[in-house]
Amino acid sequence: MMFHKAIAGAKQCVYIQTPYFLPTESLLRTLQTVALSKVDVRLMIPARSDSSILTYASFSYIQECLRSGIKVYLYEPSMMHAKTVIVDDEFVSVGSTNFDFRSFEYNFESNVFIYSHAVNSRMREIFLEDQKKCMRVSSNQWRKRPATQKVKESLVRLLSPVL
Repeated sequence: MMFHKAIAGAKQCVYIQTPYFLPTESLLRTLQTVALSKVDVRLMIPARSDSSILTYASFSYIQECLRSGIKVYLYEPSMMHAKTVIVDDEFVSVGSTNFDFRSFEYNFESNVFIYSHAVNSRMREIFLEDQKKCMRVSSNQWRKRPATQKVKESLVRLLSPVL
């Protein structure tokens, strides 16, 4: 509920880094609504995860994100394991929570919620440095990915709630 509240209240930006992006339906809709409201929403996930199934599942959400104006970045150097949510100038969350069903609903995850302009500023700098190591995904480019990949993503998406 904290992520939902923080994201829904965003006025300027929402930056998310997560190794696995399998949002609940309500969080996905909240991110889309905020992006459509002209808030700068950025999502950074690894180009290659430590699990091909979770990579396909995460990738299955990208087209929906792009349609609503969410900027998607694929971290290329290695597996990115950061779990960060930055909202506007005052709110930062870091911890063990992935942006996925299991972390939100079933696992006993632990995050720190920090309300500090100084910490937010530093975390934003780190995010932007990591962003330089990413490839930004465009809608046009994403639509052109192989049909086999689209099928794999769709099939694995069905399993998302239990991954």
